[in-house]
Amino acid sequence: MEYNNEYNMDLYPKQLHWKEGDLTATRTTMWSGPGCHEGCQIIFYTDDDGKLVKTEGDPNSPFNQGRLCMRCLELPELVNHEDRLKYPMKRAGERGEDKWERVSWDEAYSLIEEKVRQFQKESGPESIISMIGTGRNVSQVIAHNQYANFGGPDLTLCFLSGDSCMLPRTALCYVVMGNQWVADMSQFREARYDNDPEWKIPECVVLWGTNPVVCNSDAFLGHWIVEAMKRGSELITIDPQLTWMAAKSKYWLRLRPGTDAALALGMMNVIIGEDLVDHDFID
Repeated sequence: MEYNNEYNMDLYPKQLHWKEGDLTATRTTMWSGPGCHEGCQIIFYTDDDGKLVKTEGDPNSPFNQGRLCMRCLELPELVNHEDRLKYPMKRAGERGEDKWERVSWDEAYSLIEEKVRQFQKESGPESIISMIGTGRNVSQVIAHNQYANFGGPDLTLCFLSGDSCMLPRTALCYVVMGNQWVADMSQFREARYDNDPEWKIPECVVLWGTNPVVCNSDAFLGHWIVEAMKRGSELITIDPQLTWMAAKSKYWLRLRPGTDAALALGMMNVIIGEDLVDHDFID
C-alpha cells in the first residue's frame, strides 16, 4: 500500500475533520490499552450525537499506512459498552458492599483534594505515594506531579510490567549490540519496501516467543513483517502455541515451555562447531 497517493487523498483528505456521508471523520493518533506502544494514526467516525460508530486506519500515515490491530478496530464496542465506567462514582455503603452513587466531576475532584490535604496535614506528605504502571511517556510527569502537588518524593513502579519484559530486552540489546535495536522492515525509510533500492528484504526472520501481529511491542508493527513475507522473507517461529505467524512459517519449532535456553545453546553449538560465525561482525 502506498500512502499519500491521489486515491487516499481523495477519500482521506489531509484535514483533522471532514464529513463522510452522515458521519464526521476525525483524524488523530491512538494508544489503545492494554499495553500499546505504537501510537498509530486512526480515523474516528462519529454520528451527530458524538457516538463513535467505527474506526479505520489512516492510509496517509507513513507509520501504519492504514493498518490497525484489533484493539483499535474494536474501540466502538469498548467505548459504547453498557458496563463501561463513564462517570465518577462514590461509595454509598461500607467498604466491600459494592454500593455506589454517581457524583459530578466537581464533587469528585473536591473529595479527592479534601482527602489528600487531610493526609498531608495529619501524616505528612511522605504518607502519599504515587504508583504508576508501564507509564509510556508520562512516567517523568507523574514523578514531578508527586513532588509539586503532594510535597513528597515517594513514587513506586509497583506492578510495572516493564520489569519483566521491557527491562530484560533493553539490557540484552545493550549487552549484545551496545544500543537498543529493532529489525529493519523499511519502516524508518521514506520510500518503503520495493520503492527503496537500498533496502534489502530479510531472507529469514526468527520470531522467538512473540506474536508481533498481536502484541506490536516496542513501536514495532507486526504488519511490517507481513509485508516482508509477501516479498519472500521466510519465517522460523519458536513458540509453544500455533499462532497465525507460526502457521505461515517455514519452520514452527514447538518448544515445551521453559526449554528456550536448551534450544539457544544447541543453536550456538552448531554455529560455533561448524564455524558459521560472522567473524567480521564479531570482531
